Amino acid sequence: MRPRAFRWWDALVVAGLVLANLAALGAVAGRGPAAGVEIVSPAGTRVVPFGAGRVEVEGPLGVTVVDVGPDGARVVSSPCPLQICVRTGTVRRPGRVAACVPNRVAVRVVGRKAGGSGVDAVDAVGR
Repeated sequence: MRPRAFRWWDALVVAGLVLANLAALGAVAGRGPAAGVEIVSPAGTRVVPFGAGRVEVEGPLGVTVVDVGPDGARVVSSPCPLQICVRTGTVRRPGRVAACVPNRVAVRVVGRKAGGSGVDAVDAVGR
């Protein structure tokens, strides 16, 4: 018996990669509000301000629960089998994504928090 070249989970991986690339492109382009968390689902895209609390997002497999805190967001629970989105932890920096590919839900930090410079490191050579 000859194995199939493309399986259904391959489509999920491709969809996840496309979603992550689109999220990264949005971060590079600088689109979005001053600061918040963008939640993408089959129902659409919405931006939630930091500190909004728990948000329930409906996907094809069920409800994904996202906790939006004052410094980032994390997926608390999801009906997906591997729970990779839950194990991703809190996403804090702009452009970072926690995605539940089987449930078609993605959480991304957009913009920059007030008072943050957005600088990862400062070179102190020559001072």
